[in-house]
Amino acid sequence: MSSRKRQRLSIHTIDNSAIVSLQDMEIWDGADLALLREALTGLIEKDGFRSLGVDLSSVKYIPSGFFGMLFEWYDAGLQIRLYSPQENVAQMLWFRMFFAHEENNAYRLCDDAVRNNSPGQQVEYHKRVFMCEDEASEQDDVADLIKSVRYGVRTPEKIR
Repeated sequence: MSSRKRQRLSIHTIDNSAIVSLQDMEIWDGADLALLREALTGLIEKDGFRSLGVDLSSVKYIPSGFFGMLFEWYDAGLQIRLYSPQENVAQMLWFRMFFAHEENNAYRLCDDAVRNNSPGQQVEYHKRVFMCEDEASEQDDVADLIKSVRYGVRTPEKIR
């Protein structure tokens, strides 16, 4: 790993938690993810941290492997938090599904809402949580339209 990349990485602690930042990196690539993984692994294995955080204040895009990496550590019993995500990151499906908002713009990884549920229950959970009322209303409208075409019933006024 280049020394320039290592210089971008900063680590600080708050209470018993280590927080890592890639400073001004807006878009992470595979090398950034590897650097982050290396730093977090060292904090876990060498320094014994059981609570980790990642500062996302400058990040606009995150590779999909980032969440998988965090979830592996979460399953191993570590506490994982993300700090100060930008709006586009906070609106990503995996973020909304698995991170619970806490104070001070921190989000804690937890899957309590879906863990140990059947696949059908998980689907219902996702429908309920992630579909805003407008989207649900639009789907109802489309379903009504399909029924009207299939069965020759009059189209409801709201669809016309």
